[in-house]
Amino acid sequence: MVVCLCQGVSEKHVRRAIADGASTRREVTRACGAGGACGGCHLTIAEMICEGSDQPSCPGRSAEVVEAPSFA
Repeated sequence: MVVCLCQGVSEKHVRRAIADGASTRREVTRACGAGGACGGCHLTIAEMICEGSDQPSCPGRSAEVVEAPSFA
């Protein structure tokens, strides 16, 4: 599955970045490019980071989610 359409980054690459230590959306972007353009995949990336977390809640999720830009 493609997670980031703008950059063409697959779920596999995002999961690898997380497994290699990326723990924020920005770190994932630096590692594989996902999330570096329109922001439409930021929530998906944040959820993938939380899936790999051993914490009962995922602090920082709301801090990592960025509103989509307005094209008006």
